[in-house]
Amino acid sequence: MEKYIEFVKSKTNFEPEFSIIIGSGLGPILDKVEVIERFAYRELPDFPVSTVVGHKGELILGHIGNKKVAVFNGRVHFYEGYSMKEVTKTIRLAAGLGTKKLIITNASGAVNKTLEVGDIMIINDHVNFIFAENPLRGEKGNERFVNLTDAYNHKMIEKFKSIAKKENVSVREGVYCAVSGPNYETIAELNLMNRLGIDAVGMSTVPEVIVARYLKMEVLGISCITDSVFSSGEVSHEEVIEVAEKCGRKIAVLVEKFIREG
Repeated sequence: MEKYIEFVKSKTNFEPEFSIIIGSGLGPILDKVEVIERFAYRELPDFPVSTVVGHKGELILGHIGNKKVAVFNGRVHFYEGYSMKEVTKTIRLAAGLGTKKLIITNASGAVNKTLEVGDIMIINDHVNFIFAENPLRGEKGNERFVNLTDAYNHKMIEKFKSIAKKENVSVREGVYCAVSGPNYETIAELNLMNRLGIDAVGMSTVPEVIVARYLKMEVLGISCITDSVFSSGEVSHEEVIEVAEKCGRKIAVLVEKFIREG
């Protein structure tokens, strides 16, 4: 067992049914959690710490309704210089605590020109353009040959869409592409992605989903569309955070309802 898992388990016997990965600016989800325990990432042995604005870097254990949840407030990224093994330690910790269902969120840019800034997009599939390293590289046994044709759980997607409809919140559905970053894409790259059927692009999520499926977790992926070069020109990280915070308030309501209904 990894040291960071041992450390948390030595402090609590809390076993979350759900784990939530909070992307850039999507902190409003935390407002829905009754907090029981809180750990800064820097407290956890051998655990990476984010260097990016909008990623506080803490594990929060608590309840949403009568459901136990682990919330990872911030993630680390490949572009920060971390290995894929380090990038996906949040997922291994979630699994080590007993999580079976993962809700993973991110801020992403529009590739599909019909997507607008502020849209919520349910991820129904992904494309991995981070070619440098795979998070399962070096794993042993046949389990490493993970089938990703069902990477995002269909029942979870349908339930989230149903809740959004009840709450009168518009959601889209599409394919997410992960790139290594940290630079934003060129127009030519975005046009290529569009031709490939990609709807949104970001610098996270896919490595985490690969490991989550390797560890037999069911996954729901949610993107907040924070920018579109096609409509707004130059993109800045500050603008991404600002839009994500507004979008995050709507996502928080939907995630709360989703978990409460279990």
